[in-house]
Amino acid sequence: MSGADGPVRQAADGYSSSRAVPRHLGIIPDGNRRWARRRGVPARVGYRRGADRTVQVLRWCEEAGVETVTVWALSLDNAAKRQELPVMLEGITALVDSVTAAGAWDVNVLGSPDQLNALGLTELSDRSRGSTGSTYDGRLRVNLAVAYDGREEIVAAARAVLAESGADGLDSAAVGRRLEHWGQPECDLILRTSGEQRLSGFLLWQSLTAELHFSPEQWPDFDRAAFDAMLSSFAGRERRFGA
Repeated sequence: MSGADGPVRQAADGYSSSRAVPRHLGIIPDGNRRWARRRGVPARVGYRRGADRTVQVLRWCEEAGVETVTVWALSLDNAAKRQELPVMLEGITALVDSVTAAGAWDVNVLGSPDQLNALGLTELSDRSRGSTGSTYDGRLRVNLAVAYDGREEIVAAARAVLAESGADGLDSAAVGRRLEHWGQPECDLILRTSGEQRLSGFLLWQSLTAELHFSPEQWPDFDRAAFDAMLSSFAGRERRFGA
């Protein structure tokens, strides 16, 4: 899934000479609610600012030459928090609307259609599994992971293989081909903001050799300086790919 061009690309002209950048960046945009709480404003304001920040970061990724970005918009664990869910769903709607309206990006929705329907996100369910495996055409590919859990993604892929080929056909290659990210580059770098230092089930299969970057800023405060520091850190690492 890393492709013939290798796991990283060179930065786009005009951005930073020949610095290597990740082909596929995963983002856990943590801290929207805490950002709002610290400022004494409603949580929906934090999610709205988080949606705006996501669009900004995607534009920076496009400038830098990143090919694919996967943003974790809602986990299955958070979807179970019924008291907080209405505000989170409002934030997801704002995020999807903002990303879709921002430009000519290839926007895909990842997540279980059954879960999306159960949350009342039928429109997103209709868009799920749309073109995640399409050939890269030069546009930034944006995956929005909604009602997503990496363990459930792997389980669903294994079940699909078993249903089609039985136990004899179950191996890592067959499961990999059933994942929602099939045909896209492996994840080279995962960013998590707000000081948390764990993946929490994000891109479990695709992040096998990914570098990790944990940033202290809450997501609405993740600015251009923090973004550039992340890319500089990535470019300066000697990647061993699990060795």
